[in-house]
Amino acid sequence: MPVHPFDYQINPHVFSSPELEQLFDEKTVYQRWLDFEAALAKAQGNHGIIPIEAAQEINDKAKLDHIDLDSVREGYSKSRNSVVPLLSGLRRACKENYGEFVHHGATTQDVLDTGEILALRNTLTLVYRDIRTLEEICLDLAGQHRHTPMAARSHGQQALPTTFGLKVVIWTAEIRRHIERIKHLYTIINYGQLSGAVGTFAALGPKGLSVAKETMAILGLEHSPLSWHTARDNIAEFASVFSMLVMSLAKIANEIFQLQKTEIGELLEPSISGALASSTMPHKQNPVLCQRIVALSKHVRGLTATIMESTGHEHERDPRCLWAEWLAIPQLCIYSGSALQSMLGVLSGLTVRPERMLENLYRQKHLITTEWLLFRLSEKLGKVESLNKLHSLSAIAATEGVNLKDAVLADDDIGSLFSREDLSLLDHPERYTGQAVPITDQIITEITTQRLADPEKL
Repeated sequence: MPVHPFDYQINPHVFSSPELEQLFDEKTVYQRWLDFEAALAKAQGNHGIIPIEAAQEINDKAKLDHIDLDSVREGYSKSRNSVVPLLSGLRRACKENYGEFVHHGATTQDVLDTGEILALRNTLTLVYRDIRTLEEICLDLAGQHRHTPMAARSHGQQALPTTFGLKVVIWTAEIRRHIERIKHLYTIINYGQLSGAVGTFAALGPKGLSVAKETMAILGLEHSPLSWHTARDNIAEFASVFSMLVMSLAKIANEIFQLQKTEIGELLEPSISGALASSTMPHKQNPVLCQRIVALSKHVRGLTATIMESTGHEHERDPRCLWAEWLAIPQLCIYSGSALQSMLGVLSGLTVRPERMLENLYRQKHLITTEWLLFRLSEKLGKVESLNKLHSLSAIAATEGVNLKDAVLADDDIGSLFSREDLSLLDHPERYTGQAVPITDQIITEITTQRLADPEKL
Protein backbone atom coordinates (compact mmCIF):
# COMPACT_ATOMS: atom_id res chain seq x y z
CA MET A 1 0.00 0.00 0.00
CA PRO A 2 1.45 3.43 -0.93
CA VAL A 3 2.27 5.48 2.17
CA HIS A 4 4.48 8.20 0.69
CA PRO A 5 3.58 10.69 -2.11
CA PHE A 6 6.40 9.17 -4.17
CA ASP A 7 4.37 5.98 -4.36
CA TYR A 8 0.88 7.39 -4.83
CA GLN A 9 -0.98 5.92 -7.79
CA ILE A 10 -4.23 7.93 -7.72
CA ASN A 11 -2.54 11.35 -7.33
CA PRO A 12 1.05 10.75 -8.46
CA HIS A 13 4.01 13.05 -9.08
CA VAL A 14 2.93 15.93 -6.86
CA PHE A 15 6.34 16.13 -5.18
CA SER A 16 8.30 14.01 -7.66
CA SER A 17 8.58 13.16 -11.34
CA PRO A 18 8.44 9.85 -13.25
CA GLU A 19 12.12 10.16 -14.26
CA LEU A 20 13.34 10.70 -10.72
CA GLU A 21 11.08 8.06 -9.25
CA GLN A 22 12.39 5.55 -11.79
CA LEU A 23 15.97 6.49 -10.93
CA PHE A 24 15.46 5.48 -7.30
CA ASP A 25 12.96 2.68 -7.89
CA GLU A 26 13.79 -0.41 -5.83
CA LYS A 27 14.39 -2.59 -8.86
CA THR A 28 16.55 0.10 -10.47
CA VAL A 29 18.65 0.22 -7.30
CA TYR A 30 19.05 -3.57 -7.36
CA GLN A 31 20.02 -3.52 -11.01
CA ARG A 32 22.76 -0.97 -10.26
CA TRP A 33 24.10 -3.34 -7.61
CA LEU A 34 24.04 -6.18 -10.12
CA ASP A 35 25.82 -3.96 -12.65
CA PHE A 36 28.58 -3.50 -10.08
CA GLU A 37 28.88 -7.25 -9.58
CA ALA A 38 28.98 -7.83 -13.34
CA ALA A 39 31.70 -5.22 -13.83
CA LEU A 40 33.73 -6.64 -10.93
CA ALA A 41 33.51 -10.18 -12.32
CA LYS A 42 34.49 -9.03 -15.80
CA ALA A 43 37.53 -7.14 -14.51
CA GLN A 44 38.59 -10.10 -12.35
CA GLY A 45 38.15 -12.48 -15.27
CA ASN A 46 40.32 -10.24 -17.45
CA HIS A 47 43.04 -10.33 -14.78
CA GLY A 48 42.85 -14.09 -14.29
CA ILE A 49 41.60 -13.80 -10.72
CA ILE A 50 38.43 -15.78 -11.43
CA PRO A 51 37.76 -18.11 -14.38
CA ILE A 52 36.80 -16.21 -17.51
CA GLU A 53 33.83 -18.58 -17.86
CA ALA A 54 32.63 -17.56 -14.39
CA ALA A 55 33.00 -13.89 -15.28
CA GLN A 56 30.92 -14.40 -18.43
CA GLU A 57 28.24 -16.33 -16.58
CA ILE A 58 27.98 -13.68 -13.87
CA ASN A 59 27.66 -10.98 -16.54
CA ASP A 60 24.97 -12.95 -18.32
CA LYS A 61 22.94 -13.54 -15.16
CA ALA A 62 23.40 -10.14 -13.46
CA LYS A 63 19.98 -9.03 -14.67
CA LEU A 64 16.86 -8.86 -12.55
CA ASP A 65 15.06 -11.00 -15.13
CA HIS A 66 17.29 -13.90 -14.13
CA ILE A 67 16.87 -13.42 -10.38
CA ASP A 68 14.21 -15.21 -8.33
CA LEU A 69 12.90 -12.13 -6.55
CA ASP A 70 10.54 -14.14 -4.36
CA SER A 71 13.55 -15.93 -2.89
CA VAL A 72 15.37 -12.62 -2.54
CA ARG A 73 12.34 -11.17 -0.73
CA GLU A 74 12.32 -14.14 1.62
CA GLY A 75 16.04 -13.67 2.17
CA TYR A 76 15.55 -10.08 3.23
CA SER A 77 13.00 -11.19 5.83
CA LYS A 78 15.83 -13.07 7.53
CA SER A 79 18.83 -10.83 6.76
CA ARG A 80 20.06 -7.56 8.19
CA ASN A 81 22.48 -7.00 5.32
CA SER A 82 21.49 -4.72 2.45
CA VAL A 83 23.09 -6.76 -0.32
CA VAL A 84 23.48 -10.41 0.77
CA PRO A 85 20.00 -11.69 -0.26
CA LEU A 86 20.41 -10.21 -3.74
CA LEU A 87 23.89 -11.71 -4.05
CA SER A 88 22.47 -15.07 -3.03
CA GLY A 89 19.89 -14.72 -5.79
CA LEU A 90 22.64 -14.00 -8.33
CA ARG A 91 24.65 -16.99 -7.16
CA ARG A 92 21.64 -19.28 -7.53
CA ALA A 93 21.06 -17.97 -11.04
CA CYS A 94 24.59 -18.88 -12.18
CA LYS A 95 25.21 -22.34 -13.58
CA GLU A 96 27.98 -24.83 -12.77
CA ASN A 97 28.84 -23.29 -9.40
CA TYR A 98 30.13 -20.13 -11.09
CA GLY A 99 28.10 -18.25 -8.51
CA GLU A 100 30.90 -19.01 -6.04
CA PHE A 101 32.85 -16.18 -7.70
CA VAL A 102 30.16 -13.52 -7.23
CA HIS A 103 31.29 -10.55 -5.08
CA HIS A 104 34.84 -11.93 -4.91
CA GLY A 105 36.94 -9.70 -2.62
CA ALA A 106 34.37 -6.91 -2.36
CA THR A 107 32.39 -5.68 0.64
CA THR A 108 28.77 -4.60 0.96
CA GLN A 109 29.61 -0.93 1.17
CA ASP A 110 31.57 -1.10 -2.08
CA VAL A 111 28.35 -2.13 -3.79
CA LEU A 112 26.12 0.38 -2.03
CA ASP A 113 28.44 3.35 -2.44
CA THR A 114 29.12 2.69 -6.11
CA GLY A 115 25.41 2.19 -6.74
CA GLU A 116 24.72 5.50 -5.01
CA ILE A 117 27.29 7.27 -7.19
CA LEU A 118 25.67 5.88 -10.34
CA ALA A 119 22.34 7.29 -9.09
CA LEU A 120 23.86 10.67 -8.23
CA ARG A 121 25.53 10.88 -11.60
CA ASN A 122 22.23 10.22 -13.37
CA THR A 123 20.52 12.76 -11.13
CA LEU A 124 23.10 15.38 -12.09
CA THR A 125 22.48 14.62 -15.76
CA LEU A 126 18.75 15.31 -15.36
CA VAL A 127 19.28 18.40 -13.22
CA TYR A 128 21.85 19.81 -15.65
CA ARG A 129 19.44 19.35 -18.55
CA ASP A 130 16.60 21.08 -16.71
CA ILE A 131 18.58 23.92 -15.20
CA ARG A 132 20.06 24.87 -18.58
CA THR A 133 16.53 24.95 -19.97
CA LEU A 134 15.52 27.16 -17.05
CA GLU A 135 18.45 29.47 -17.79
CA GLU A 136 17.37 29.77 -21.42
CA ILE A 137 13.82 30.67 -20.36
CA CYS A 138 15.18 33.33 -17.99
CA LEU A 139 17.42 34.81 -20.69
CA ASP A 140 14.42 35.17 -22.99
CA LEU A 141 12.28 36.64 -20.21
CA ALA A 142 14.96 39.16 -19.23
CA GLY A 143 15.43 40.19 -22.85
CA GLN A 144 11.71 40.68 -23.42
CA HIS A 145 11.40 42.87 -20.33
CA ARG A 146 14.71 44.73 -20.37
CA HIS A 147 12.79 48.03 -20.56
CA THR A 148 9.76 47.06 -18.45
CA PRO A 149 9.68 49.45 -15.46
CA MET A 150 8.49 48.37 -12.05
CA ALA A 151 8.90 49.32 -8.42
CA ALA A 152 11.86 47.79 -6.65
CA ARG A 153 11.14 46.98 -3.01
CA SER A 154 13.27 46.88 0.09
CA HIS A 155 12.08 46.05 3.61
CA GLY A 156 8.80 45.10 1.93
CA GLN A 157 8.22 48.70 0.83
CA GLN A 158 8.51 50.44 -2.52
CA ALA A 159 12.06 51.73 -2.82
CA LEU A 160 13.07 52.98 -6.29
CA PRO A 161 12.16 52.25 -9.90
CA THR A 162 13.88 49.32 -11.58
CA THR A 163 13.09 47.02 -14.50
CA PHE A 164 11.65 43.53 -14.51
CA GLY A 165 14.45 42.56 -16.88
CA LEU A 166 17.06 43.41 -14.26
CA LYS A 167 15.22 41.39 -11.64
CA VAL A 168 15.12 38.35 -13.94
CA VAL A 169 18.73 38.67 -15.04
CA ILE A 170 19.77 38.57 -11.38
CA TRP A 171 17.91 35.26 -11.13
CA THR A 172 19.64 34.14 -14.33
CA ALA A 173 23.13 34.90 -13.03
CA GLU A 174 22.38 32.89 -9.90
CA ILE A 175 21.19 29.99 -12.05
CA ARG A 176 24.39 30.23 -14.11
CA ARG A 177 26.48 29.88 -10.96
CA HIS A 178 24.51 26.77 -10.05
CA ILE A 179 25.17 25.35 -13.52
CA GLU A 180 28.89 25.76 -12.92
CA ARG A 181 28.52 24.06 -9.54
CA ILE A 182 26.63 21.16 -11.13
CA LYS A 183 29.40 20.70 -13.71
CA HIS A 184 31.98 20.73 -10.90
CA LEU A 185 29.96 18.21 -8.89
CA TYR A 186 29.88 15.83 -11.81
CA THR A 187 33.69 15.69 -11.85
CA ILE A 188 34.18 15.16 -8.12
CA ILE A 189 31.27 12.78 -7.57
CA ASN A 190 32.16 10.44 -10.44
CA TYR A 191 34.29 8.10 -8.30
CA GLY A 192 33.06 4.61 -7.48
CA GLN A 193 34.30 2.51 -4.59
CA LEU A 194 36.04 -0.86 -4.49
CA SER A 195 38.61 -1.41 -1.78
CA GLY A 196 37.37 -4.25 0.42
CA ALA A 197 36.26 -4.33 4.02
CA VAL A 198 38.43 -1.54 5.46
CA GLY A 199 39.96 0.01 2.35
CA THR A 200 43.15 -2.08 2.25
CA PHE A 201 42.33 -4.23 -0.85
CA ALA A 202 43.50 -7.23 1.24
CA ALA A 203 40.91 -9.70 -0.08
CA LEU A 204 41.35 -8.47 -3.65
CA GLY A 205 45.01 -9.41 -3.65
CA PRO A 206 48.00 -7.79 -5.39
CA LYS A 207 45.94 -7.03 -8.49
CA GLY A 208 43.28 -5.32 -6.43
CA LEU A 209 44.04 -1.78 -7.51
CA SER A 210 44.10 -2.74 -11.18
CA VAL A 211 40.85 -4.68 -10.81
CA ALA A 212 39.20 -1.77 -9.03
CA LYS A 213 40.26 0.69 -11.69
CA GLU A 214 38.98 -1.54 -14.50
CA THR A 215 35.73 -2.27 -12.67
CA MET A 216 35.02 1.44 -12.41
CA ALA A 217 36.00 2.01 -16.02
CA ILE A 218 33.43 -0.56 -17.12
CA LEU A 219 30.82 1.38 -15.15
CA GLY A 220 32.00 4.68 -16.63
CA LEU A 221 33.40 5.87 -13.30
CA GLU A 222 36.75 7.02 -11.99
CA HIS A 223 38.61 5.21 -9.21
CA SER A 224 40.86 6.37 -6.40
CA PRO A 225 43.13 4.03 -4.45
CA LEU A 226 41.89 5.76 -1.31
CA SER A 227 38.73 4.33 0.19
CA TRP A 228 36.00 6.87 0.97
CA HIS A 229 33.94 4.52 3.14
CA THR A 230 34.10 7.12 5.92
CA ALA A 231 35.15 10.20 3.91
CA ARG A 232 31.82 11.61 2.78
CA ASP A 233 32.73 15.24 2.10
CA ASN A 234 31.92 14.91 -1.62
CA ILE A 235 28.46 13.60 -0.77
CA ALA A 236 28.01 16.51 1.63
CA GLU A 237 29.08 18.94 -1.09
CA PHE A 238 26.55 17.37 -3.44
CA ALA A 239 23.79 17.89 -0.88
CA SER A 240 24.93 21.45 -0.16
CA VAL A 241 24.89 22.44 -3.83
CA PHE A 242 21.42 20.95 -4.27
CA SER A 243 20.26 22.82 -1.18
CA MET A 244 21.61 26.11 -2.56
CA LEU A 245 19.98 25.43 -5.91
CA VAL A 246 16.59 24.69 -4.40
CA MET A 247 16.81 27.74 -2.14
CA SER A 248 17.40 29.88 -5.23
CA LEU A 249 14.32 28.33 -6.80
CA ALA A 250 12.38 28.97 -3.58
CA LYS A 251 13.49 32.60 -3.60
CA ILE A 252 12.22 33.05 -7.17
CA ALA A 253 9.01 31.19 -6.32
CA ASN A 254 8.45 33.38 -3.28
CA GLU A 255 9.04 36.53 -5.36
CA ILE A 256 6.39 35.41 -7.83
CA PHE A 257 4.10 34.44 -4.93
CA GLN A 258 4.45 37.93 -3.45
CA LEU A 259 3.99 39.75 -6.76
CA GLN A 260 0.91 37.66 -7.54
CA LYS A 261 -0.91 38.92 -4.45
CA THR A 262 -4.17 40.59 -5.42
CA GLU A 263 -3.07 43.98 -4.14
CA ILE A 264 0.07 43.86 -6.31
CA GLY A 265 -0.90 41.68 -9.27
CA GLU A 266 2.26 42.14 -11.34
CA LEU A 267 2.94 38.45 -12.08
CA LEU A 268 0.75 35.38 -12.43
CA GLU A 269 1.79 31.75 -12.21
CA PRO A 270 0.32 29.82 -15.17
CA SER A 271 -2.95 28.06 -14.43
CA ILE A 272 -4.25 24.82 -15.86
CA SER A 273 -7.23 25.37 -18.13
CA GLY A 274 -10.40 24.20 -16.43
CA ALA A 275 -8.64 23.39 -13.14
CA LEU A 276 -10.19 24.54 -9.87
CA ALA A 277 -7.80 26.51 -7.68
CA SER A 278 -10.13 26.64 -4.70
CA SER A 279 -12.86 24.32 -3.47
CA THR A 280 -15.08 27.24 -2.41
CA MET A 281 -13.79 30.44 -4.11
CA PRO A 282 -14.13 30.18 -7.90
CA HIS A 283 -12.46 33.55 -8.51
CA LYS A 284 -9.08 32.51 -7.11
CA GLN A 285 -5.95 31.62 -9.06
CA ASN A 286 -3.62 30.19 -6.45
CA PRO A 287 0.17 30.05 -7.02
CA VAL A 288 0.22 26.30 -6.39
CA LEU A 289 3.54 25.51 -8.07
CA CYS A 290 5.35 28.36 -6.33
CA GLN A 291 4.01 27.18 -2.99
CA ARG A 292 5.11 23.63 -3.80
CA ILE A 293 8.66 24.76 -4.57
CA VAL A 294 8.93 26.60 -1.26
CA ALA A 295 7.57 23.58 0.61
CA LEU A 296 10.09 21.29 -1.08
CA SER A 297 12.94 23.66 -0.19
CA LYS A 298 12.21 23.19 3.50
CA HIS A 299 12.64 19.44 3.19
CA VAL A 300 15.79 19.73 1.07
CA ARG A 301 17.40 21.94 3.72
CA GLY A 302 16.51 19.44 6.42
CA LEU A 303 17.83 16.51 4.41
CA THR A 304 21.05 18.41 3.70
CA ALA A 305 21.54 18.88 7.43
CA THR A 306 21.11 15.13 7.92
CA ILE A 307 23.67 14.36 5.22
CA MET A 308 26.09 16.94 6.59
CA GLU A 309 25.80 15.52 10.09
CA SER A 310 26.35 12.05 8.63
CA THR A 311 29.91 12.92 7.60
CA GLY A 312 31.05 12.45 11.21
CA HIS A 313 32.04 8.78 10.92
CA GLU A 314 34.01 6.74 13.41
CA HIS A 315 36.93 4.51 12.47
CA GLU A 316 36.78 2.67 9.10
CA ARG A 317 33.04 1.90 8.99
CA ASP A 318 30.08 3.52 10.69
CA PRO A 319 26.64 2.40 9.49
CA ARG A 320 24.92 4.82 11.87
CA CYS A 321 26.08 7.62 9.59
CA LEU A 322 25.87 5.65 6.36
CA TRP A 323 22.29 4.58 6.80
CA ALA A 324 21.20 8.12 7.64
CA GLU A 325 22.84 9.30 4.42
CA TRP A 326 21.37 6.51 2.32
CA LEU A 327 17.87 7.32 3.60
CA ALA A 328 18.27 11.01 2.85
CA ILE A 329 19.89 10.93 -0.60
CA PRO A 330 16.93 9.63 -2.68
CA GLN A 331 14.56 12.12 -1.08
CA LEU A 332 16.97 15.00 -1.56
CA CYS A 333 17.47 14.16 -5.24
CA ILE A 334 13.77 13.65 -5.97
CA TYR A 335 12.65 16.78 -4.11
CA SER A 336 15.35 18.91 -5.75
CA GLY A 337 14.63 17.67 -9.25
CA SER A 338 10.90 18.08 -8.68
CA ALA A 339 11.34 21.68 -7.49
CA LEU A 340 13.37 22.42 -10.60
CA GLN A 341 10.74 20.95 -12.90
CA SER A 342 8.02 22.91 -11.12
CA MET A 343 10.00 26.10 -11.67
CA LEU A 344 10.26 25.26 -15.36
CA GLY A 345 6.47 25.05 -15.38
CA VAL A 346 6.16 28.42 -13.65
CA LEU A 347 8.59 30.46 -15.72
CA SER A 348 7.74 28.91 -19.08
CA GLY A 349 4.14 30.13 -18.72
CA LEU A 350 4.58 33.13 -16.44
CA THR A 351 2.16 36.01 -17.09
CA VAL A 352 3.90 39.38 -16.77
CA ARG A 353 1.64 42.42 -16.41
CA PRO A 354 3.64 45.55 -17.38
CA GLU A 355 0.57 47.77 -17.09
CA ARG A 356 0.10 46.73 -13.44
CA MET A 357 3.81 47.25 -12.78
CA LEU A 358 3.54 50.78 -14.10
CA GLU A 359 0.36 51.39 -12.15
CA ASN A 360 2.07 50.31 -8.92
CA LEU A 361 5.11 52.40 -9.78
CA TYR A 362 2.82 55.42 -10.06
CA ARG A 363 1.17 54.63 -6.73
CA GLN A 364 3.81 56.81 -5.05
CA LYS A 365 4.66 58.62 -8.24
CA HIS A 366 6.70 61.53 -6.85
CA LEU A 367 7.89 59.86 -3.66
CA ILE A 368 9.54 56.88 -5.33
CA THR A 369 12.12 59.15 -7.00
CA THR A 370 13.13 61.14 -3.91
CA GLU A 371 16.64 59.71 -4.30
CA TRP A 372 16.98 61.64 -7.57
CA LEU A 373 15.73 64.80 -5.90
CA LEU A 374 18.03 64.27 -2.91
CA PHE A 375 21.13 64.37 -5.07
CA ARG A 376 19.88 67.41 -7.00
CA LEU A 377 19.21 69.26 -3.76
CA SER A 378 22.51 68.11 -2.22
CA GLU A 379 24.35 70.06 -4.89
CA LYS A 380 22.81 73.20 -3.37
CA LEU A 381 22.45 72.44 0.36
CA GLY A 382 24.67 69.47 1.11
CA LYS A 383 23.68 65.86 1.72
CA VAL A 384 22.68 65.91 5.40
CA GLU A 385 20.53 69.02 5.29
CA SER A 386 18.91 67.88 2.04
CA LEU A 387 18.13 64.45 3.50
CA ASN A 388 16.47 65.96 6.56
CA LYS A 389 14.46 68.41 4.48
CA LEU A 390 13.18 65.82 2.00
CA HIS A 391 12.43 63.35 4.75
CA SER A 392 10.15 65.95 6.33
CA LEU A 393 8.49 66.94 3.05
CA SER A 394 8.00 63.31 2.02
CA ALA A 395 6.28 62.54 5.30
CA ILE A 396 3.94 65.48 4.80
CA ALA A 397 3.19 64.43 1.20
CA ALA A 398 2.50 60.84 2.26
CA THR A 399 0.29 61.60 5.23
CA GLU A 400 -1.60 64.57 3.84
CA GLY A 401 -1.89 63.39 0.25
CA VAL A 402 0.01 66.41 -1.04
CA ASN A 403 1.92 66.25 -4.32
CA LEU A 404 5.64 66.20 -3.41
CA LYS A 405 6.52 68.51 -6.28
CA ASP A 406 4.05 71.06 -5.00
CA ALA A 407 5.35 70.65 -1.46
CA VAL A 408 8.91 71.29 -2.62
CA LEU A 409 8.00 74.35 -4.66
CA ALA A 410 5.94 75.76 -1.80
CA ASP A 411 8.64 75.25 0.81
CA ASP A 412 10.16 78.48 2.12
CA ASP A 413 13.69 77.04 2.30
CA ILE A 414 14.07 75.24 -1.03
CA GLY A 415 11.10 76.24 -3.20
CA SER A 416 13.04 78.97 -4.94
CA LEU A 417 15.85 76.58 -5.89
CA PHE A 418 13.78 74.74 -8.50
CA SER A 419 11.36 75.48 -11.29
CA ARG A 420 8.46 73.16 -12.06
CA GLU A 421 10.33 71.99 -15.18
CA ASP A 422 13.40 71.18 -13.06
CA LEU A 423 11.28 68.65 -11.17
CA SER A 424 9.64 67.08 -14.22
CA LEU A 425 11.31 63.68 -13.62
CA LEU A 426 9.14 63.32 -10.51
CA ASP A 427 6.21 62.93 -12.91
CA HIS A 428 7.91 60.07 -14.76
CA PRO A 429 9.48 57.60 -12.30
CA GLU A 430 9.80 55.02 -15.10
CA ARG A 431 12.67 57.11 -16.45
CA TYR A 432 14.70 56.75 -13.28
CA THR A 433 16.03 53.21 -13.74
CA GLY A 434 19.72 54.07 -13.81
CA GLN A 435 21.85 51.53 -15.66
CA ALA A 436 19.28 48.74 -15.42
CA VAL A 437 18.97 48.25 -19.19
CA PRO A 438 22.70 48.21 -20.08
CA ILE A 439 23.44 45.95 -17.10
CA THR A 440 20.71 43.55 -18.21
CA ASP A 441 22.06 43.54 -21.77
CA GLN A 442 25.61 42.95 -20.55
CA ILE A 443 24.70 39.99 -18.37
CA ILE A 444 22.52 38.45 -21.09
CA THR A 445 25.50 38.65 -23.48
CA GLU A 446 27.93 37.21 -20.93
CA ILE A 447 25.70 34.27 -20.00
CA THR A 448 24.84 33.57 -23.63
CA THR A 449 28.57 33.34 -24.35
CA GLN A 450 29.15 31.06 -21.36
CA ARG A 451 26.40 28.73 -22.58
CA LEU A 452 28.38 28.13 -25.78
CA ALA A 453 31.13 26.49 -23.70
CA ASP A 454 28.72 24.15 -21.89
CA PRO A 455 28.52 20.50 -22.90
CA GLU A 456 25.13 19.60 -24.33
CA LYS A 457 24.69 17.02 -21.58
CA LEU A 458 26.63 15.58 -18.67
